[in-house]
Amino acid sequence: MSPISSLSPSPEVTLYFCPLNTEAMSPDDTKLVRSWLPEDELAKVSRYVQADARDKALMVRGYLRGILSLTRSGDVTLSPGEWQFEYGEKGKPDLITAQALSSGLRFNISHSGDWLVVAVYQGQSGLSGGGRAFIELGVDIERNRDSTNIYPILNHYFTQSETDALLSLPESCQRQRFFDLWALKESYIKAKGLGLALSLKSFYFDFTRATKQKIEVKKLNGPAVECVLLDGIELYLVQEGEGDKCAADTWCLFLGRLCEEYRFAVSASYIGTFNLKACQLTLTEMLACLK
Repeated sequence: MSPISSLSPSPEVTLYFCPLNTEAMSPDDTKLVRSWLPEDELAKVSRYVQADARDKALMVRGYLRGILSLTRSGDVTLSPGEWQFEYGEKGKPDLITAQALSSGLRFNISHSGDWLVVAVYQGQSGLSGGGRAFIELGVDIERNRDSTNIYPILNHYFTQSETDALLSLPESCQRQRFFDLWALKESYIKAKGLGLALSLKSFYFDFTRATKQKIEVKKLNGPAVECVLLDGIELYLVQEGEGDKCAADTWCLFLGRLCEEYRFAVSASYIGTFNLKACQLTLTEMLACLK
């Protein structure tokens, strides 16, 4: 079964987990992916001094363009080299307005260590900007790092509520909660497109009503695997100080574990309901699907 989304009557967010194994990228693959990129993107890739970092940057851009082309959306069928991007004030990438409106697609990406995740929203095409219920999308993947001293960071980037909840956990669980919160915060500020211009202490997450679910990660070749997923996490916006807060009810938040080492988070501003799907896709598999 192909993990690529087929057109659905219901809006969907699909998470594509892509290994950044540069050794699996052949010279022909490199040449093909480079042919998809305009001069400005090639220049950005070339700025990396180390060959492995350069190859990873090329893979990230290739995965994004290939996945967008493989995601069916109405009558829109663009080749990987035809997608055009624009960037927000803080650098958040998006499709140019004409392509976003005609395809109904929105996306966000994140990579850490050996993994890239591409989140693609697939909704109705041909709607005006005000007609799209889906407003903002952010995704983050984080690698658990045992060397990080988490405690000095708490006061700088976490609210008092988050810090108190974390420190109330058994010490063996505190590091995991730290990276859970960090992934959620990264996904939210990426959805907002403001980067660190948005204070990480201006909002916080509450796990009190979160429920543990499972999400099936499909593979093109091989059996699907199940990942743990937390749903029902609540987001609160802090206005002036910890005592002045309001719930952000229009946000859907998900936190999952791809494996023991990697976790991922999704923040989606949405009015209504949508399906969340996931698949794992290698560069070789993606290029084969594009032929």
